[in-house]
Amino acid sequence: MLSENNNAEIRKRAEAKAKRQAESMATPTEKLIYELNVHQIELEMQNDELRASQQEVQKARRQYEALFENAPIGYFLFSRQGGILDVNHHGALMLKAERKHLTHKPFVVFLPRDTHPRFFRHLQSVFEREEVVSEEMPFSDRSGGLLWGRFESRLQRNAAGEDQCFTAIIDITDRKSMEQDLIAAKEQAVAANRAKSHFLANMSHEIRTPMNGIIGMAELTLDTELNKEQQGYLDAIHGSAESLLAIINDILDFSRIEAEKITLEHRPFSLSILLGAVQDLFRPMVDNKGISLELNQELNGHDAFIGDANRIRQVLVNLVGNAVKFTHEGRIQINVKGLETEDGRVELRIEVKDTGIGIPEAQQHEIFQSFTQAEGNYGRAFPGSGLGLTISRSLADLMGGSLSFESGEDQGSTFRFVIPLKATTLTPEEVTKPALHNNQPHVHTTHVLVAEDNAINVLVIRTLLEKKGYTVTCAGNGHEALEALSTQDSIRIVLMDVSMPGMDGVTATRKIRAGEAGSAVKDIPIIALTAHSIKGAREEFLADGMDDYISKPFNQDEVFEKIQALLNKELT
Repeated sequence: MLSENNNAEIRKRAEAKAKRQAESMATPTEKLIYELNVHQIELEMQNDELRASQQEVQKARRQYEALFENAPIGYFLFSRQGGILDVNHHGALMLKAERKHLTHKPFVVFLPRDTHPRFFRHLQSVFEREEVVSEEMPFSDRSGGLLWGRFESRLQRNAAGEDQCFTAIIDITDRKSMEQDLIAAKEQAVAANRAKSHFLANMSHEIRTPMNGIIGMAELTLDTELNKEQQGYLDAIHGSAESLLAIINDILDFSRIEAEKITLEHRPFSLSILLGAVQDLFRPMVDNKGISLELNQELNGHDAFIGDANRIRQVLVNLVGNAVKFTHEGRIQINVKGLETEDGRVELRIEVKDTGIGIPEAQQHEIFQSFTQAEGNYGRAFPGSGLGLTISRSLADLMGGSLSFESGEDQGSTFRFVIPLKATTLTPEEVTKPALHNNQPHVHTTHVLVAEDNAINVLVIRTLLEKKGYTVTCAGNGHEALEALSTQDSIRIVLMDVSMPGMDGVTATRKIRAGEAGSAVKDIPIIALTAHSIKGAREEFLADGMDDYISKPFNQDEVFEKIQALLNKELT
């Protein structure tokens, strides 16, 4: 149909043409003929315009049909109920079906059952909210082959004014397959990494048990009368064992971090006490090397903070230890500043600066990599696991801070440890250790049950306790521990190994708490004595009914302190 503007233009042109033909006409009849002539010319022109418009419409329709039919995308027209009203050639190929068999067929027959609700919600968004909807869904062809498509849908109306859902389905099966392969590869990599970390943790656990025997026996022997040569040999054994234990602890910490098994404590602590302890730890070493270790603090009146003091100390010990290791002359500075931030916290900036050998520029990019040291020959001159800086940076990240450095060959190194902490007015717990139990009354009357299957560890623990005056009974497994408790009523406390043959320590503890060794010892203090030192192990053993936890290799003082603390608790 022609528009009003087109009609007016045609009328104007028809009048002009008729006027030229009738300029000589003057009678009324001739004027009527003129009007009829104008009308005829107008109709002819309108017909010409209509034919041209129809041709344009037909041309556009042919182009649309060609696009609909030949596009490499599946085009579908859906009813409100999800029936297929029409589909193009490519859509039929995707479904491996003939077009004539698809008309009025419900599309859900090609969808997995759990996808049906999604498809109908998709249609609802188009028909009721008139939204343009795009989402990815799986579907299958007529033979059952699984495909993935991106459904792009919008509302349109046909010639009769009826609503239809026009949907373009783009085949993304190859992309989805690649994504799933990548996900599977990532999961395999994560599983492999976890397996590696689990292996490292297990091996560290297995090594810690004999290490406890080596260190314990060396310490016991060092407490006896020795000549100078024997003292030197045993000092070397003890020092080598401590070095090996440090490497084991590094590997264990590394496996914990990789397995995301480290959680941070948030307790009040004194920074000045912590820094002083680190300085005191390295003072004999720097004095022996003839270098100085300086501590400079600018904390603006802050000293007590909330955080994980043990992890902060671990980072500082590593940084200062490296500085001492690689500095042969000059000095080492520990510079500490505290800057208040807008959120009311204090940004602690700790700088460890040395005048040592420095790190060559070519090796600086490897300094934080696992099991890597700055130079290959460092492994001979400066032994270690190569994990210290890796662990330190990971701990800094966990605490919301950062660890960076500046260095140059023969120009020394500066490591910067930055961490945000919350200042507090709470009084931190005293860092000084409590008096050992041998100064407490009645220590020589205490009867201790040691449940441990490793003969060397039994010898170490028994000797340590008996030297302090304790009476000791030993059990090689959980069964023997239960029997000892049920027959010896003088036992007041139990050191319980976790991994033992026959009956493990956890099972034995549960049976004791259940009264199977007698109601009189149902609540006897039990300390877990174990090489299991993964983060969370202490909490797990406490949940199993134990009262405290000591990790192997253990510190003698720690054993006595925890025994006495539980005995004192029993008296209150």
